[in-house]
Amino acid sequence: MQLFSPALFAAVLVVAVPAAAEKLPLPKASYSADVIFESKGREYTGHINADGPKERREIKGLGGVSSVKIIRRDQGKVYDLRPQRHLAVALRMAAAEAAGETGAPGTDVDSFYGADVQALGPETVGGLETTKYAVNIEAGPELTVKSTVWMTEDGIVVRVIGKTSVDSDSKPARMELKNIVRGPQDAALFELPQGMSILSPDSEGDSPEAAPGAAQQPPAPAAPAAK
Repeated sequence: MQLFSPALFAAVLVVAVPAAAEKLPLPKASYSADVIFESKGREYTGHINADGPKERREIKGLGGVSSVKIIRRDQGKVYDLRPQRHLAVALRMAAAEAAGETGAPGTDVDSFYGADVQALGPETVGGLETTKYAVNIEAGPELTVKSTVWMTEDGIVVRVIGKTSVDSDSKPARMELKNIVRGPQDAALFELPQGMSILSPDSEGDSPEAAPGAAQQPPAPAAPAAK
């Protein structure tokens, strides 16, 4: 899921990062929340369920069409669910970022976890105690990310504001969680539904495999890269 394009998740505010740096905490919390994305004058809404490294994102795009992605950082996989075709497209995390499935490289929330950052101090956001961080990611010779991230101690990214070098002329993109409710999540939310075939287009020699008892489905083309 993209954070800052017609699909979704990550942003950036131009902030100079001092020399001393630390790492953003990895996600540990279990919670559910509504999410709002603002990018290039458009707003997207959705819902997130998270259980540590496991995350489910349901986002409403243009025309009210919803997309569902299951992110399994414990497996290094992103699953793009296509229920109408009984199909789930599985990508490695790095390949998913490159294809725009979780955001262009360096512009998704997942790019922030473990990144070098500079702590700017504590701040309360939406009733949660967070630390405000400046993030400066060099994702390549033509892509840099400069953002401000508000994150709880256990890895909930409550708010992100910022820009990438390719969007330097645009208004900063923004992501914010609302109605955050901590607590155990249904484990089934992070598993593929029974009867779905799994296509892994990023793995050499891979062919579609089916979940137990699933009927084999024909391969579907991989999602196009984000523009």
